[in-house]
Amino acid sequence: MSDSNLLAVDVFPMRWGDMDSLGHLNNTLYYRFCEEARVGWLARHGWSVALAAGIGPILAASSCQFRQPLVYPCNIRVETFVKRLGNSSFTLGHNISREDQTGTLAAEAEAVIVWCDYAAGMSLPLPDTLRAQLSRA
Repeated sequence: MSDSNLLAVDVFPMRWGDMDSLGHLNNTLYYRFCEEARVGWLARHGWSVALAAGIGPILAASSCQFRQPLVYPCNIRVETFVKRLGNSSFTLGHNISREDQTGTLAAEAEAVIVWCDYAAGMSLPLPDTLRAQLSRA
């Protein structure tokens, strides 16, 4: 993947308490770092993730393939990119690695996000401006 395909790159410090009893990053934290990257990108581009907004993104599915453990201390790099763009949804991919070892994947994750009318619980077409932002990535 070239840098032009990246939607965002975020770096998060791994904390001592993020490790599990096996001495590596707990598997649930991979999802948390992807969530931070995803929600951060949306917020930076003006897309609210709040019930009060009435409509917005909702996570429909997520998955993660663990490749190599991450061990304290390190900074965790999350590369986010668009994998698929649909009518009412989009799929983001996440490559997770140590910041100082970007050529070695620790995990590959993805998240399917649906644009939703929160009150009705129904999907809506992606807003044109969001679609344009995602299409450029």
